[in-house]
Amino acid sequence: MDTLESNWLALNLIPNLGVKTLRELLTHFESVEKLLHASSAELVKKSGVSLKLANRISGAKEVSSYQIEKRLIKEYGVELTCLESPTYPKVLKEISSPPPLFYRQGSLCSFEFPCISIVGSRSCTSYGKKHTRRLIFELAEAIPDLVIVSGLARGIDTVAHQAALEAGLSTIAVLAGGLKSIYPPENQPLSETIKNQGALITEFPMGLKPLAKNFPIRNRIISGLSQGILVIEAGQKSGALITAAFGLQHNREVFALPGNVDSPASRGSNKLISRHHAKLIVHARDIVEELCLINPKLQQIEFPFDNQQHALKLSEFSQPKAAILTKLASGPQDVDSLYLEINIEINKLLGILVELELEGYLHSLEGQRYQLNEKFKIEEGS
Repeated sequence: MDTLESNWLALNLIPNLGVKTLRELLTHFESVEKLLHASSAELVKKSGVSLKLANRISGAKEVSSYQIEKRLIKEYGVELTCLESPTYPKVLKEISSPPPLFYRQGSLCSFEFPCISIVGSRSCTSYGKKHTRRLIFELAEAIPDLVIVSGLARGIDTVAHQAALEAGLSTIAVLAGGLKSIYPPENQPLSETIKNQGALITEFPMGLKPLAKNFPIRNRIISGLSQGILVIEAGQKSGALITAAFGLQHNREVFALPGNVDSPASRGSNKLISRHHAKLIVHARDIVEELCLINPKLQQIEFPFDNQQHALKLSEFSQPKAAILTKLASGPQDVDSLYLEINIEINKLLGILVELELEGYLHSLEGQRYQLNEKFKIEEGS
């Protein structure tokens, strides 16, 4: 461990020494090293901190917690990155309260690749899982060096990490506790895989348990690392909404996948869209086109997942869906024409059209007209 990182580590372990106070202290002392070597009297005189805090700072490298932390960091093969490190992510420095220091395990050393955060409900539905996977695989085709960021929580976070790994992308898991205490415990095997194809990071000391109050704190890092935040499913009190709020505060692009209005798992994400706090997305292209506007590196992106036609087997669809797809195969149709051709109630027809659009099989046009997605064709004889 370099002297620079060890100095920041000592400061990071001092109780009740927040980022704001640390910044103020550094205005009175030219460097972290000079701050740590100052006497208690000098600290009080120059910065006006309490004698209790001054004593903690001057003795920061002498306490047992610092020595134990150094031993654990070495034992677990952890790397430290501080605000003064050349490898500290530039995008994370942009936020109002970047972590002074974070711990990292894994193969991903650079954080300069384009990152998208994917977050959502712990109690996700099959709908949320399905579209998380679909969107990540589409993103992987468009941006092969994309990094997926999430929080290793149950539900959408877990699906996002797993799908990213399967799609060949790197993924970063931002933890709400120390690297010695992976949570939830059933994601311990997943965390090991992530280390081989990405990174686990946290600002919390090695042995700290993932306390409830830490989850909102870590969400600012999930947002801060990313150019965009995608909310898949979020209930009315979901932590994913906190990440989205940080995204708006950090001037990040916020996206949300619309969900069934009757589903509690989508009430929060649907509200983000209705209040114009998030942009409605259906396909990965919707995300990439927005990111291309703010990231010159992505402006030459092509969309290989749109260029190849896939044959649809009508036998794999319900009768009403198959009938709609068959009708649209001959060209765009309006709702009235579909209603006359297909013998189902108008409300059911509209619901099925929305489902097919969300599943990516068709596009909506002006004037309540629909057309088959150009990347699909009906398999002959199906």
